[in-house]
Amino acid sequence: MLRLARPRQTRPRESTVTLINIVFLMLIFFLVAGTLTPPLDNAVALISTSDAERSEPPGALFVTKDGEMRAEGTVVDAAGFVARHHAEADMQSGQTLEIRVAADRDLPAARLVDIVGALRAAGAGKISIVTERAEP
Repeated sequence: MLRLARPRQTRPRESTVTLINIVFLMLIFFLVAGTLTPPLDNAVALISTSDAERSEPPGALFVTKDGEMRAEGTVVDAAGFVARHHAEADMQSGQTLEIRVAADRDLPAARLVDIVGALRAAGAGKISIVTERAEP
């Protein structure tokens, strides 16, 4: 008896077009759904930290090395900045207003403490200092 090998059945090749379409749709989704943050103020070089929780600075109060406070490119004072944030925030009872301060690394620490005190006196509840992560 003569045995002949059966020809192997070739599976049809799957098209990579479907995969490309899915990846392209995911790319568009993440571009649209991703959060876009405003650029940092050019006059501020952030303080560096080596181990900190990552946080984006949208709506932050920028403080230059001379102690000038800026928000969205305009010069502001502590009371005006907090008042504007109170007006913009949809505050419910019991919530505290959170302020992010992005200070220049060359700003004297005593001046930063004064600014934080002024923000607290103006009604800010939680104040966070925005830094950049230093490379180890």
